[in-house]
Amino acid sequence: MRQLTLTCVGILLGFWGQHTDAVLGGQESPGPEGGEKKALVAYWKLKGDCRDYSGNANHGVSHGVNLDTAEFNGRNAYVEVADGPSLDFGTGDFSISVWVCTKKDLDDVIGDVLSKYDPSKRKGLTLSIKASSGGYQSQGDDKHVYFGIDNDKLSDWQDCGRPNETSNYVSNSLTVFRGKLYAATIDAQKQEDWCHVYRYEGGQKWTDCGRVGSGKTTGVMPLIVHDGNLYAATCTYDWTRRGTGDYDYCRVYCYEGGKKWRDCGQPGDNRAVVCMASFQGKLYVGGGNEASGVFVYEGGKKWRASKMFPKGPRVVQCFPHAMGVHDGKLYVAMQSAYCFDGEKWQYVGIPAGHTSEHLLPRLQCHSLEVYQGKLHLGNWPEGRVVQYQGGRKWEDRGRLADGTEINALTVYNGKLYGGSIPRAEVTRYEGGNFWTSMKRFFSPEGWVPVLIGASREQVNEWTRATSLTVYGGRLFASIGSCTSSILDAPADVRGKVFSMEAGKCVSYDDDLGPGWKHIAAIREKGRLKLYINGQLEATSSPFDPREYDISTNEPLKIGFGEMDYFSGKIRELRLYNRALSGGEIEKLSSEEKPF
Repeated sequence: MRQLTLTCVGILLGFWGQHTDAVLGGQESPGPEGGEKKALVAYWKLKGDCRDYSGNANHGVSHGVNLDTAEFNGRNAYVEVADGPSLDFGTGDFSISVWVCTKKDLDDVIGDVLSKYDPSKRKGLTLSIKASSGGYQSQGDDKHVYFGIDNDKLSDWQDCGRPNETSNYVSNSLTVFRGKLYAATIDAQKQEDWCHVYRYEGGQKWTDCGRVGSGKTTGVMPLIVHDGNLYAATCTYDWTRRGTGDYDYCRVYCYEGGKKWRDCGQPGDNRAVVCMASFQGKLYVGGGNEASGVFVYEGGKKWRASKMFPKGPRVVQCFPHAMGVHDGKLYVAMQSAYCFDGEKWQYVGIPAGHTSEHLLPRLQCHSLEVYQGKLHLGNWPEGRVVQYQGGRKWEDRGRLADGTEINALTVYNGKLYGGSIPRAEVTRYEGGNFWTSMKRFFSPEGWVPVLIGASREQVNEWTRATSLTVYGGRLFASIGSCTSSILDAPADVRGKVFSMEAGKCVSYDDDLGPGWKHIAAIREKGRLKLYINGQLEATSSPFDPREYDISTNEPLKIGFGEMDYFSGKIRELRLYNRALSGGEIEKLSSEEKPF
């Protein structure tokens, strides 16, 4: 009996030792009321179950997650954890430590790792992974990490300068590549200044990355990252002159550093290529007007038609404009929308929403983005956003003020933002059919834009918010004229880039890459920090911690949030009510690998 008792005591001591190891040596920190409490407040192994192994009973409920493999399917699977006192960090420090695994070739937005966020109050925290994408929603396969907190806070807009001194059109191109923000421009006073790409160096400084190609095309439209490289497509965007001018067909190029661009060939006989996407490991572009269709890159300078659209006056005006991936399919939109699963194309309806019936013949689609697990699309001519419901059904999500065309949509720190014409207006989605205007970059006092039926002179006044993307934890917006031609509008606010911050956010602006990676997201006093594989990679600008009480009554979600259901694997997720040190993070990233 005495031997049995000693054995049981030994087992209990062993268990206790393992438990204290799990909280990093049993370190403690003061609780919100000054009492002592363990730093580890939740620990989900996600190996066979979604129980909390911290001892705080923050157990999760699985919604379709394969807990044997930790696989989150990107469609509807997530873990939900009820709100509780230990999960509300208030104004205090906290840490998130997690292992994630993603695929190399993508057919979906990667999505949210973790969220505890109330969109109606703009309050809480988010941690997500997503490709950088510009306007007209060209979408790459790069993987950027975003960590943010908010308590209904906004900064002023910052003038980030003019990439091209004589161009009035920063194209629908803002894209992050290898830690830097890139932008392309269209048209300029001199032909040698057409078709340039620029790299942002901070403040109002831009570095010229050279002219893309030597053909007679007025600019570069989409930029995306595919298979570790930055690709650009040349384009003559000005639809008022493209059909009658002496312009060359579009070509695609790959950036080789400095001012060098490698020619990747001509995707069809088209003078406009405005969208690109990386899908299932292949590069796709959408082009028109002469050979309206979707083309896939075969390597070298070879392209193959994946989908051609019938010729006719309507198609000539509206070739594929917006392109993106969602739930295993490549979507492309023009007047109507189509999707491709890698083998066959399918018609998925007319994304009209509540567009007035007499305007339906003029309908165009210009942007795609995934928000709260649903595909959203921005259209012309009433500037509406519609949400895809499956099959051929689209539901209206409201009009962006008096906008006519939605050129950009992106999710930033928990909210969906849109960029429109004619006021170069950035708006924020509030749910239902409601949008809040954030900034009108072109709206002279007393100016009332004529929308439907405007004259050429009135159209030339219109100004676009051409693209939106996230870089350095901030939301960037590019501005362009209506036609892109320097003959039609001055290079004033048109041709510039601006940025703002909603709440506090930090981003990893390089490519996370596929496979298992360790992420640590830290709030320490007045800073956010982001560690990748044990190394500090990004730190936010300072803030007053007292202004950022992020407590909410919302449940904590693992693998879902304000962007999309997570596509990949998640394991070893820990939450702490203090800021971990660099040494502790390095230990977690090197000693407890889930593979």
